Amino acid sequence: MQPPSFQAITQRPVLKLPNQARVAVWVVMNVEHFTFGKLGTAIQPHLNSYPEIANYGWRDYGNRVGIWRLFDLFAELEIPVTAAVNGEICQLYPEIIEAIQKYGWDVMAHGINNSTGHSGMEREAELEIIQQTVNLLEKATGKKPKGWLTPGFSITQSTFELLHSVSMVYIADLVNDDQPYWYPLSNGRLLAIPYTIEANDITLCLSNRFSGSEFAQAIADQFEQLWEDGEKQGRVMAIGLHPFIVGQPLRLKYLKQCLLHIKNKPNTWLTTGEGIYEWFSSNNNE
Repeated sequence: MQPPSFQAITQRPVLKLPNQARVAVWVVMNVEHFTFGKLGTAIQPHLNSYPEIANYGWRDYGNRVGIWRLFDLFAELEIPVTAAVNGEICQLYPEIIEAIQKYGWDVMAHGINNSTGHSGMEREAELEIIQQTVNLLEKATGKKPKGWLTPGFSITQSTFELLHSVSMVYIADLVNDDQPYWYPLSNGRLLAIPYTIEANDITLCLSNRFSGSEFAQAIADQFEQLWEDGEKQGRVMAIGLHPFIVGQPLRLKYLKQCLLHIKNKPNTWLTTGEGIYEWFSSNNNE
């Protein structure tokens, strides 16, 4: 694996988004299962005894309660969602898969679960995990996912080649740009669609400990700057969300607030990972 080749955004052809949009916004909702007994994303990291139930329960709240608020919110706002879904969600939470289909969320593969990173895996073991994930999602939804986000960004030297081998066409593991670009492989390429660890509720609400209003302001600030930049050069904005964070009662109204701000701004394209891939691959094949 090689690092992405460098190209300053000021030295590229002008990227024109559909319908004179300045910025394409894709909301990524991470729908995850964490194995009981393993440490994971924590709101109180010092609670780390075994069995540790507080942080586990906080994460579990997202699937039991939080995501159902989010289904209602995004339906009300009529904003598309890309769900980054662990394969085990299909087996353990079929109700969530049914709701994803009911509400028309796009599905992006997100590993087998969020307690199993890929780092350190042998090539064949990683391929088996990737194929198992894709198969579970395809069987449960009737549609093979086109995109991939590795749990915890825990890639290996082989990850992107293996994703291409099972017909993935875009990845969200790279957070180094405001525009999609082709990531070259030995036998093809993948579209790197910009994801984010900045405009992400884990960073803003857990690492930064922002209040709900500060979180909403940060998302709006990210959007406003990209919208201004987009007057000259089209941009892509990701919003990274987790039901166990923004699905909590104390944050929901602030999420709605910043989403309404984005939706009501003209020259904005609210879309999905697949939507960005289909548009970009049809218009930017060089």
